[in-house]
Amino acid sequence: MTTNHKPSSIIAKCSSCSIKTNLFVCSHCDEVICQKCFDKHQVNLNETLKEHWNLCKRKYINLCQQSDNYDKDMINVENEIDQVRLRINKRRMDLVHLIENEKNNLLNKIEEYIQFNLSNTQHTDLQQLYDSINQRLNTVFQDPNTFNNMDEFCLEIKHLNTLIYNREKQLQTNSLKYPHLSPPKSLSISDVFGQLQWNSKPMSDHNLTKPLIIHNRSLNSTVNDHISTETNDGLQEKSTIIPEDTATLPIIQRQKQWTTDTAGVPHFLCVLSKKNHLLFACDKFGSIDLYQLDSNTPKNGPRRLRQFELFPGNMTSKQPQIIETFTVYTPFIVVATHLSDQTDTSSIYFFDHRGYQQGDTCLQNFPVRQLSADVAFKCLWGVDRHQHSIYYNQLPMNVQQIPEYMKQREEFLKFGRDFEPIRITQNQTSIATVERNSQSAYIYDKQSKKQINEIESLLRTKGVFRLWNALLRDDKSMVLKLDEDLPPNSRPSLINHLIIELDSNGAVMSQIERTSVFGFAIGPNNEILLGCKKYQQNGLIECYI
Repeated sequence: MTTNHKPSSIIAKCSSCSIKTNLFVCSHCDEVICQKCFDKHQVNLNETLKEHWNLCKRKYINLCQQSDNYDKDMINVENEIDQVRLRINKRRMDLVHLIENEKNNLLNKIEEYIQFNLSNTQHTDLQQLYDSINQRLNTVFQDPNTFNNMDEFCLEIKHLNTLIYNREKQLQTNSLKYPHLSPPKSLSISDVFGQLQWNSKPMSDHNLTKPLIIHNRSLNSTVNDHISTETNDGLQEKSTIIPEDTATLPIIQRQKQWTTDTAGVPHFLCVLSKKNHLLFACDKFGSIDLYQLDSNTPKNGPRRLRQFELFPGNMTSKQPQIIETFTVYTPFIVVATHLSDQTDTSSIYFFDHRGYQQGDTCLQNFPVRQLSADVAFKCLWGVDRHQHSIYYNQLPMNVQQIPEYMKQREEFLKFGRDFEPIRITQNQTSIATVERNSQSAYIYDKQSKKQINEIESLLRTKGVFRLWNALLRDDKSMVLKLDEDLPPNSRPSLINHLIIELDSNGAVMSQIERTSVFGFAIGPNNEILLGCKKYQQNGLIECYI
């Protein structure tokens, strides 16, 4: 709509007010009007424009609000989708187990029938008795002086005749039967998985996971039964996680708040508190995504800062370096790696926060399972599975200290041969280790080395989950990562995981059910961050509060 176009004026009567004055041709309506009518017309046009624009603005704002609500609802939808994925996978596993059990049952029946018929046809017991009598009778017939045993032989022969008669009768009664397997009944695949429906509201499903509870009991034994060094006697509380069939208080399911994509599969997540809270996500080849977390509210997604590689070209290398552990502090990133075909030694690298290597590579003649930087105690904790121990080095704060400090190792805890530490986690005063065989997390005081608590998972004994990792907060609450217990050498496309949050007394506060979880960390507002696989070579980070 064009305005403010004034052509050359003429003197005549205005077509609108009939006053003779200077007139103008309105470019909008092509009427010849005076200045006063022209200005009035201009005002009307502006009002019309404002009405149209305000209407458009209201529609746009409404659309934005609907989009925001849609995004918020989509988070809930994604949570439900995750639950459906878990249910589908669980029902698949239930069906596989059911089929495997039925297959074994049928094969066992076949084997039992074969063994039964073999016993009917081979007559090993009768053969042995027959040979015994025959051999002794031949001796009797050759030696006339042995006739005094004739009555005993008659009884034995009579007994053998009875056994032969019974066996003949059994053969006549139990005729051979030929096996036949009837055709299977038709089965709809929806009868196995259920029908996928799309509803306007979430549908609850209580059949996926039974609630968990904590049982506490006292230990009237040394607080450090597994450690070979001296300890003091005392009473300790032992917390045990077990499935509970009876009714219990419901466990809170943490809700997903945001998701962000990563270049690689985030096997390791580390949060570093500097001026801002930084989140490092690292895959097993050394590809790092760096984010800045919102320290005020966990509902806001992170801001991506940059992506870099510790070992450029490592993923496509014929003999790549595989990262076994990853930790971050100021001023270094520390990783322990091994070659893809060599797992009995490790190499430790130090990098700055831009990904440039600092100092020389530190070779280790044992496999480093995990490293954890402890700025408060100024040490670098480590796990040595070969020596069944937890050790530490002084924490290098500059490049010059790296070679010297990494050569000087101090033992913190030395365990027995039946104790296999696989993970460590620590807070300001305590350090905890996850032990593979007992499926327990043991917590020790950093100063005294005394055991102060034990968290035991009985889920593995039920054939469900195994404890694989843990995080320890400063208030002594914990977050446990449990992986689905799988048969040896099985490589399923999806693995189920439980992330269980315990309070400082060992009671279960919340849980998260998810597939394909690798790294996990605790955010600045106690939110739980999960690193998950999305596709084969990349993944995503999810935040739960």
